[in-house]
Amino acid sequence: MSNTTKRRSNKQYCLGKLCSLVLCVVLPACHTPPWCASRGLKCLPATADSSAPGFWQDCERQLSANSRRVSQAPAANQPAEEPAQQPSENKPSENKPSKNDEAKGPVVPDPETETHRQRARIASPIQLVSLQPTVTDGKRGEQANDQLGNESKSINETPTKAKQANPFQLPSILPGADTPPLSVPRQSYNEKDKDKGSTEQERIAAFAQLYPPLIPMPKMAHAAPDAALGIMGLEELQQLTRENHPGIRAAAAAIETARGKMIQAGLPPNPNFGYEADTVRTALTRGYHGAYIQQTFITARKLGLAAEAAAVDHANASLALQKTWYTTISEVRRQYFIALTARQRLQLAEALLTLSESAYRTQVDLVKAGEAAAYEPLQLRVLTTQARATVIQAQQDSIAAWRSLAAAVGMPSLPPSALAGRIDCKVPNVEYDSAVARLMAVHTDLQTARNLVGKNRTLVTLADRTPIPDVNLGVVVQHDYTFIPGTTTYNIVLGGALPVFDRNQGNRVATRAELVKSTYSIADTENQLIAQLAPVYSRYQANRQLAASFRTDALSDQVRAYRGIYQRYHTDPTGIGFNDIIVAQQTLAATLTQYLSILQAQWQGTVDLGELLQVDDLFQLGPSVDVAQIPALLEEQSADVEAVTGSEDKPQ
Repeated sequence: MSNTTKRRSNKQYCLGKLCSLVLCVVLPACHTPPWCASRGLKCLPATADSSAPGFWQDCERQLSANSRRVSQAPAANQPAEEPAQQPSENKPSENKPSKNDEAKGPVVPDPETETHRQRARIASPIQLVSLQPTVTDGKRGEQANDQLGNESKSINETPTKAKQANPFQLPSILPGADTPPLSVPRQSYNEKDKDKGSTEQERIAAFAQLYPPLIPMPKMAHAAPDAALGIMGLEELQQLTRENHPGIRAAAAAIETARGKMIQAGLPPNPNFGYEADTVRTALTRGYHGAYIQQTFITARKLGLAAEAAAVDHANASLALQKTWYTTISEVRRQYFIALTARQRLQLAEALLTLSESAYRTQVDLVKAGEAAAYEPLQLRVLTTQARATVIQAQQDSIAAWRSLAAAVGMPSLPPSALAGRIDCKVPNVEYDSAVARLMAVHTDLQTARNLVGKNRTLVTLADRTPIPDVNLGVVVQHDYTFIPGTTTYNIVLGGALPVFDRNQGNRVATRAELVKSTYSIADTENQLIAQLAPVYSRYQANRQLAASFRTDALSDQVRAYRGIYQRYHTDPTGIGFNDIIVAQQTLAATLTQYLSILQAQWQGTVDLGELLQVDDLFQLGPSVDVAQIPALLEEQSADVEAVTGSEDKPQ
């Protein structure tokens, strides 16, 4: 071998080694010890959603400022205060006794009845104006109860054939069809008919049987943990996810797998050595004995090209870790807002239950005072039972939401905690063009596709250089025992493969086809991402606009309708039925529940958009836009409907 050829071979070998060493030193992930399987975690952002605490604080301050403005502003829609009722002598048409009443004797007001009337007026949780029932209202309830009793009596006395012909008779197969008719004991209003009425003890026992007291709803600490025990925000949940989620750990280990393959691809082959004996027993001598060493030198920088191609896999493994990170924290965000919604839905259900229970107790007092029909509290009791079932379901939904959130974090045994934030806070506003620009710039799928183009270019070059023969060099050192005293000899072997038949033709075609395929995959990936963005952005915008307009277009109107119906029922009982109040209350509850669902869908759309755009901080996605806030919920044992409706009008 000439000196020029030897220098060229040594230069190529040294260049290949240098490239391998550079790739091993520069490309390893984030300068951590080579034996650390989780070294890729150092490449992840240190925090996520770090602006969440300040975001919620700004939201709370905005809520407090809005509450103060509402409380200080005059009620524009507040009805004028009704004049106090004139004494009974100024209304002869209402209080003047009839001839029959004069014949029976003077009317003696019952103290217990007046007590029930005052209690119903004061404790009513849904009165909108000062209700002063007139004598006509009292007679309305008594007449309704008397009519109900007479109808029950007539039904019981009707022959069997007539009963079968009654279209309102419940079939016996229905549950509860054998319930006895409703009968309310009548209270005597004068001394002459006192013996025909019921005694006070009998009335109390009868009312206790007809309208049993409500059982208090048990509280579940896991459904609504006390904030005094600690509040957990979204930033803390993301930090726990980073430290404990197994999917992130697995993706970090995949980076180490790719890094090891990258290192291995740039390593040259090991030399071969051994013992060699030649021409043994020649002329009855021991022949030649010695050792050999052989080394293959990879030429044309093929080791460096292989390491570069493997380095792309290492880079794509890092991108896969980032995509796993964004997917995981987006799932945590998604479950976080589901848990927030579940807990606020529980608060709403408890508020509506309190309203139903208070309305039931108030209606019972009105029946006792003779100002309402006996069946009206029974309908309210049915609503109360339904409200209790809603609370039970909301409690279980809240517990399930926390468990899902803990599983998304990667800590299924995470103890329940109060959550920071509100579902009705302002959301980021993102323009479509800005979303597309960010998507095309930072999405990991696009970066992976672009990296594959570079890898395939490297593989094309490597395939072209593969037919270039590698140099095999061998040296044999032996001692010659064929004569005495013998001597030391050496042999040199130098050679390589002759590319006559196999010139790597197939791989060269395949790598070029892969290069073309990867080039077109960039445009294909862009199209797929835009196709994914279109429905995600559509849901985001639709839910945001629904949440912004729902209160002004639906919630406020339903609140006003509910107040007006209840007010008219007490001021003009002949113009509206009690069933209208029941329907209005149920519609109000359904409207509030629907509003919560819209707010949850709004944040779910925001989370989906943040996941697709791969943002580390969801609240920095765009400028914030205010949304309609959830009406103030009813405090326990409150006697004011304002706590449920959240309207600007104040009850008189």
